[in-house]
Amino acid sequence: MRMIRHALTEAVYDWADDGVGPIRVVDRTGREGRFDADGRWVQGEVRAADPELCRWIASGGPTAAGPGSQSRRFDTQEVIA
Repeated sequence: MRMIRHALTEAVYDWADDGVGPIRVVDRTGREGRFDADGRWVQGEVRAADPELCRWIASGGPTAAGPGSQSRRFDTQEVIA
């Protein structure tokens, strides 16, 4: 699973392939929100997300082997701090 941690808010952004919203954001308190590839809110308690991080996660598509996975910003095993 692709994940990245926001440097300022420490929220974790990852790909959620369940049809709700492709980007799942979990903040430091454990609250979750779903966003589209442009960072627009879809559902959940977290209602604001960094649109650039949403685009980075979405750029690889639903599989980690997508074009975005060639970037060092993605790690398929652990969260980037």
